[in-house]
Amino acid sequence: MRCRVKNKAALELVLGDLPDRTPVEVDPPIKLSAKTVGELRKVPALPEVVVVTTPRQGYAERPVVISKPTGATRTSPKQ
Repeated sequence: MRCRVKNKAALELVLGDLPDRTPVEVDPPIKLSAKTVGELRKVPALPEVVVVTTPRQGYAERPVVISKPTGATRTSPKQ
């Protein structure tokens, strides 16, 4: 699942019940030092708006990827 995250509460929602030992990959321009989901949950605040890509259910050994948002985002619902 890929979600745009603006704050810590949204991050917690996206991470859901992923195990704390799940690895985290952070793109270089983002200033975050978390290496696991457990460390990511302990971060006091996100430095900026990020895109969080989580592994599908049952693939917890795959990393959570944190990257910068690219392109335009939808401001109104698709009709």
